[in-house]
This record gives sequence, structure tokens and C-alpha cells, in this order.
Amino acid sequence: MDCNQNRKADRIANGNGNSNNVPAIHRAIDVLELIAASDRELSLSDIMRRLDIPRQSLIRILNTLCNRGFLDKSARRGLYRIGLKFLYLGHGLHDKFELRKAAWQYMKELSRNTHKTIELSTLDRDQLILLEQIRGREEMSIYSRAGSVFLYFHAVSVGKVYLSLMKPDKRRQVLQKIGLPPVTQYTITDLAVLEEQIGEIQRCGYAFEDQEMREGVRRVAAPIFNADGRHVGCVGLSATIFSFDLEEKDKFGRMAREAAQKISAEIGYEGPKTAVD
Repeated sequence: MDCNQNRKADRIANGNGNSNNVPAIHRAIDVLELIAASDRELSLSDIMRRLDIPRQSLIRILNTLCNRGFLDKSARRGLYRIGLKFLYLGHGLHDKFELRKAAWQYMKELSRNTHKTIELSTLDRDQLILLEQIRGREEMSIYSRAGSVFLYFHAVSVGKVYLSLMKPDKRRQVLQKIGLPPVTQYTITDLAVLEEQIGEIQRCGYAFEDQEMREGVRRVAAPIFNADGRHVGCVGLSATIFSFDLEEKDKFGRMAREAAQKISAEIGYEGPKTAVD
């Protein structure tokens, strides 16, 4: 069975006839896989010989992939090769795996010491992403799926950390763009109040959230910095209001900050923190 037949078999095995699949995307993936597996740059004719894609459709696919940086086309010879976008994506993925790997032992330590739900988060393309979670061992614990997005910076402790590390002009731009919508009845919607809280985060090194994203839930989070002094994520804990008393805010905040400092040291941080660009 040749390469092209293999791809057809794969698409059939993966349910290519399913109405939820998009044939154009399958074709684009076929093109990428073919060029990535080749030990040389390929011409349009090379690709046409190996893939069962009509010429005009193939040209549109190649042009789109080149425009998005997934393929490069040499100006003189018109040959195609894998583009630098994959290098960029690979670095980003590697960084996130490294952060999770470095954080895991300290997340488990924090879990043992608090019995709360422990969360590791990061910023990816202006979105706050839950990278990893250890579920709490209490009867009522918080659970979210890894990969979940925190939608509002002002309503969650992780977002407040990022806001506190931004330069003031950048922070104003972000808040003007997203606004301060009320997610729950407890969400801070007054900019002056939020700025006051941001000042407190800058002084104590951790952020606190009191039912502002989800009623009945409290969180603390502290920043993690890499070897370049860049803020790359947050570690913290969350629990229901029944097991996280307001009097425990400072205790849990300090514990999250200490865990964040250990993770930062693990990935080489030893200098002053820098603001988010």
C-alpha cells in the first residue's frame, strides 16, 4: 500500500465519512504530513503525484498554509518545506510541559499540606488556561478540566496576578477592552476598588478571589517566574466557602506564594520579576 492509500485508509478508519469531519482540513493535514516526512523540498508536481487532491484545491491549500506560516515556499524554485510556525508552536508547548513538570512536586506538597484543590495556570494568547489540577481531598472539592479557560481577568485570582504585573498603561488598555462585567453578585465592577486590590497583590505577592468567578468558591494564586524573570504562570488553591474561611486567606496565600517561589527556583528564576508586556 503506498503513501496515498495509507492516508485514505487512515481517513476511513477515523470516520472521514462522518458529517462532523471537514475534507479540506484532512487534505491540508495530508499535505503537511507529506512535506514533513520528505527528506527534501517538494514541488507542486511532487505533491500532486503523491496526493489525490485536484490541482486548484491543492494550490489554495498550499497558499493558505504558506500565508499562515505552516509552509515556506522558495521564491526561486517554487519548492515547499515546513514553515517556522511549527517551531514557534513547539516552543510554546515545550514551555508548558516544562512548567507542569517543574510544578508537579510542589503542587503535590501543597495538596498534602492543605487538602484543597491545587491549580496550575498559564497565559496563552491572552487567555488564562488551567494547565493542571490536583483535586482536593475534602468531601466538597472543586474540579475543573485541564485546558479550561478563565474568561475574566478581574474576576479570578489568576487574572488579578497578571493584572498586578502589567505596566499601568497596559493594564488600563486590557481593562478598557474587556470591561468589568459582573460574573457573580460578588464580582468587583469598580475600577478604583480593583486597583486598590491590585496594590495589595503587589505588596503581599498573592491574589485572592472571594466568590467573584463562581459563587461558593474562594481562591488564592501566586506568580511563577522563569529564568529570564518573565511571569509564566500561577499556582494556587481553591475550595468552597465551607472549607476556606476568610480568616485563612493570609495563611493559604503565603503557602501558595511559597510554592510559587519553589517552582520559580526550579525553572531557574533568581532575579527580580518583570512586568507583563
